[in-house]
Order: sequence, then C-alpha cells, then structure tokens
Amino acid sequence: MDIQQASHALWQKMIQQCFLSLYELPDDKITDSDHFQGYDFVFEFSGATIYLLVNTVVMQANRQEVDNARVREWRKEVVNQLIKRHAQIYQKNDSLIVNRSAATTDKAVYFIGLTSLSINHQDDQSGHSSYAVGYEYGSRFFAEDCVLDLDDEQSILQVFSHQNFVDILNQLVTPSDLTTFLDFHRRQLSSFASFQNESTLLKQFLQSPDFHQRAIRVQEQLIDNELIEQVELRLLKAVEPNQTVFADALMAEMQKNTRMWFKLFNSVLERYYEASRPLPNEQVDILVDESMYTYACLVEKILAYRTMDQDSRWNGYVRHEHSYHVFGRHYLMVFYAQDDSSSLSAENVRLSYKDLLSDINVQLQEPVMDDLFLLGVEFRPCEGSVNTEVYLDIFHQAGSLIDESTQRLYDRLAQLQAQL
Repeated sequence: MDIQQASHALWQKMIQQCFLSLYELPDDKITDSDHFQGYDFVFEFSGATIYLLVNTVVMQANRQEVDNARVREWRKEVVNQLIKRHAQIYQKNDSLIVNRSAATTDKAVYFIGLTSLSINHQDDQSGHSSYAVGYEYGSRFFAEDCVLDLDDEQSILQVFSHQNFVDILNQLVTPSDLTTFLDFHRRQLSSFASFQNESTLLKQFLQSPDFHQRAIRVQEQLIDNELIEQVELRLLKAVEPNQTVFADALMAEMQKNTRMWFKLFNSVLERYYEASRPLPNEQVDILVDESMYTYACLVEKILAYRTMDQDSRWNGYVRHEHSYHVFGRHYLMVFYAQDDSSSLSAENVRLSYKDLLSDINVQLQEPVMDDLFLLGVEFRPCEGSVNTEVYLDIFHQAGSLIDESTQRLYDRLAQLQAQL
C-alpha cells in the first residue's frame, strides 16, 4: 500500500463555489503578524477568522485489501496527520497565542481540518480505478481512534470530511450561520458530548435554540432601545421544548427564502457589473455576512407584494426591516410605484436615495446605526407570460451622528411637511 498526497485543487474548487471565496486572504495578508502562520487557507469574516488545514490522500491498494476495518485505519492515519500538523503549527505561533490571550475584544478564531480520502485500485481493469470514500467522523471516532487536544477549547482542531463540509456550507449559506455552527460543534467536542456524525449534529443544531438565539438577542437589544415592542413570537416558539415540528417547518421556509434571496442578489451583482458600476466589495461583504433569518424576513416582505391593494402598488410603499445577525444594521425597503409621477417611482428613488437614507439616519439616532441600506424593489411583467420578475436596487450609507442644529432643522422640515 502506498500513500500519495494530492494537490490543493480539490479544496480551491470548493472555496470558489461558495461564499468562502469572498473572504479568502491573499498571500501577502496571510503573512501579517496578526495571523497564525503555516495554515493552508485563511478566511477573515467581520467577526471571525478561520484557519484551514487540508489533507487529501490517495491510497494505492488492491481490491482484496479494502474492507471497513482497513478504511477506518486509513481515516485514522489521515486525521492524525492533521492533528500533529496543527499542534506543530500552533506552537510555532507562540507569540501570537500570548498576544491573543491578553486581548479581550479580538475576533473569534476557528481551526478546521478537512480530509479527503480516495483509493486507487491497482488491479482494476475497468479504467475507473480511483474511488472517493464517503465518510463522516462523529464523537466516538475522536474518543477512540484520534484523540483531540481538548484542554484549550479555542485551539481545538475541528475535523470534517470534504463531502460533509461541502454539505454544511450548502445548508448554512452564510459566514454568520457557519461560525455559529462551528461554535456549537466545538462545544460538543469540548464537553465530550456524544453525536453519531456531523450531519446528525448539523440537523440537531438547526433544530436547537442555539440557531435562533442570535436573532432573539438582537431583538432584545432593539426592545431595550425602544425600536421594537417585542420579540417575534415565532422565534420564541421555535426555541421552546417539544417544538421540533414547528422549528423544522420554519427552517425549511428560511432555506427556501434564502435561495430566493441569493438568486435576487446575484442578479443585482451581475446587472451592476455589466453596467460598469459594480457594488463595492465592502457592501457585498456586509450583505453576504447576514443571517439566513434576515434573508427570510426580507424575502417575506417581497412576497407580500402580491397581497397588497392596488393603491399601494400604484403609489408605492415603504417597509422597514433590521438585521437579525448584528445590532446596528437597518434596511429601508422601497417598493417602487407603478405611477411614474410618484415620489416612490423607480426613477425618482434612484435619484433621491441619498435623501431617503439621510432621513432614516435622522430617525435612528438613539442609537446611531452602523449601516443603512435602501433596497429598491421593482416588479416587472414577463413578456408573453402572466408571471412577474423582481428587480432589486441596493444603496448604502453608513450611519452617522448629526449635531443638534441639523436635528432641529430636520424636525422643522418634518413639521412643515405634516402641515401640507
């Protein structure tokens, strides 16, 4: 039996096909003193940094040599290589470890090990001699075969198979949801909790209160600042014991709406790019780093357009939404008027979006928001069909504190407008 190390092409393909490609650090940034050195890939999100070690192994073996016990030994060998490599690299970064220990407000850090195992049958005459081995690990594997160092929870190497990690990325969709699951997974490892495999654990996570706690905490902050009155009842119900059926149905709806959102979002990016005015990377990062629950709520408001009365559609209307991932992000959704002379027509909003965002900034001063987005929503009939197409415009403004004199001016203008 021979072992061959394969190239990183498999992992690069995985990265390019999901949101990780937006956050992969170039070589010159990876070598900064602020980052751990020696990892294969580094991704930096707004609130976390992920370090990846990958191990792609091709085993050379005759068919007679392959059975479940042998495959288990190979998996053990592949993972042990990663564990040893991570331990060596981590210790070499001792100065950064000390600096991070002294820091109190640093980003979360995750160390991920990914494995891929395939077998070349040397005696295969069919011409298809390479076979990828599908597998997962589960807690028992790490308790019996490959013992992880669990003394320091923050430095734990979280190991997944290639196929399993791709599935996790496809289901969680966004960096914020991924890192929330990585927290959940790491806690299970450090507390020696038993789980059959990573797919089962992901399903458990999506049904658990952990998934919805972020959204609830943000809403509690909004209540404290008197921006909303109560936490959404469906969120509270989803985290109640014995509500797995409801939680499953809510998750299915969220995943469906998230797919719709990204279809819309990608069409915006493509349209802006073709018009030679691409959306700035900073804004793309913010929108991609949202949570699935936020996407679901945005799409719900778009779908509600079909239930609106004709006057609202003719004159246009406005809806407000906030992020369920971070406090301090607000969305103004303008549903464009069918009447071209309306102040909420597509043309007029595209010309006056700065004024509209400034007005929202004035209203949201206690506290000031970090980011304000205006989402322009336009419904156009499809040619030769009864269906409609949805077009999205995206405008952004950073929230800012305004002085007292400017505030008085806005208050006076509001009074005058109310008298008209």
